[in-house]
Amino acid sequence: MRTVGRLLIVLLLLCTGCGNSGQMAESEKEKVQREDEVSLKFSIWSDEESYVRDVIEAYNALKGYEAISLEVVPNSQHEDWVNHYNDAYATDIIGIRGNGQLLQFQKQKKLLGLSRFIKESNLDIRNYGTMINEITCNGEYYALPTRSTCWALYYNRKLFQERGVPEPEQMTWEEYIELAERMTEKRTEIWGGYYPPWIYNIPAIQQGYYLLDDELEPTWESLELMQKIYASGSHFPYDRVKDRGDFCREDFEKGNIAMLVCGEWLANMFLEDQAEGIEVPEWGIAPLPVPDGVEAGTSIGMYQFAGITSVCRDPEAAFEFLQFLCGPQGAQIYARNGIIPGYSNEEIQAIYLDAVGTEDARIFFDAKRIQEQPVWEGYDQLTELFKEDACELLEGNCELDEIMERFQEQREEVFGKMHNE
Repeated sequence: MRTVGRLLIVLLLLCTGCGNSGQMAESEKEKVQREDEVSLKFSIWSDEESYVRDVIEAYNALKGYEAISLEVVPNSQHEDWVNHYNDAYATDIIGIRGNGQLLQFQKQKKLLGLSRFIKESNLDIRNYGTMINEITCNGEYYALPTRSTCWALYYNRKLFQERGVPEPEQMTWEEYIELAERMTEKRTEIWGGYYPPWIYNIPAIQQGYYLLDDELEPTWESLELMQKIYASGSHFPYDRVKDRGDFCREDFEKGNIAMLVCGEWLANMFLEDQAEGIEVPEWGIAPLPVPDGVEAGTSIGMYQFAGITSVCRDPEAAFEFLQFLCGPQGAQIYARNGIIPGYSNEEIQAIYLDAVGTEDARIFFDAKRIQEQPVWEGYDQLTELFKEDACELLEGNCELDEIMERFQEQREEVFGKMHNE
């Protein structure tokens, strides 16, 4: 694992030619300053640890003391940690997984508004891209983007070379299924495709339709596409993949999967596995398939965030760290670790492309990203209900008509609950 923070050289300027009394006075002054310094606690989930720790090491080196301490919550416990979060946790800065958690913390009044700090800083929020305009709550920013996600299509170059099939480029979803069928060899368990069980309505989102919209036809078409994907026999079977979504990279690394739908974070995981001596097939990246009639390069994505808690002991110091974490300095460290930061410019993009070692990754910067989920309070609940329904459908326990009727009723219940609150 590459530790970028250790590469940062901090130059200390020492005064010379002072008498002993002057040195003692300066030493006493520094001692008082150290006693006044507060170490702020930053809580994150374990997926983030490698690159966030690098940022913290670099920042603490610049400050000359442990200005930020890190609390890492295991991925398996993080959702429960969030759901039971309260002021007694004494967290000063908090990592936030997507829009749903951002709204959850904001509704509970656990986050400080940041607009005043942003206005008084030299942070250029235009470098976060257009999605920054979609994450305010009642006109207020409650967090800054740490990194930015973008979905694409990963593929095993060796399998395509062995079959003499051209490597994938921009395709429609129908063309993707056809290519997956061509690449499948059931006798040797070579699967043309792998679709992790996380988001079943990607094609609808690519067209700008969400689960809360009145027009749900694109959502039903997305489910029909999922049915077709698995009925084709070209994909890692659903009864095996539905419980292995978090292990999709391990399945791909076995070398028997031609194409894998996943996000930009997978590139970082491949790099980390390679650094630890794990054999990873030579991989490439192609644009995410799109529905017919949708602009080439259209993908989905969202931000991960960091915010200042309402019980933070020193909000000004916390925002100073946020500027480092979510600004150009932190972005360069993220990029060197093969992670796409929220803050981006040409220099940072070049660092990222050099880190991942393939120009294919430029796809992430060229993509037209649609927000993965809207900033709407009940959307996480809708998403969970839809996933449960989709799972029932793909396991063959019910028909699409039943799912359509059931989800409509579930939506009305969620809408009614939101209205009553």
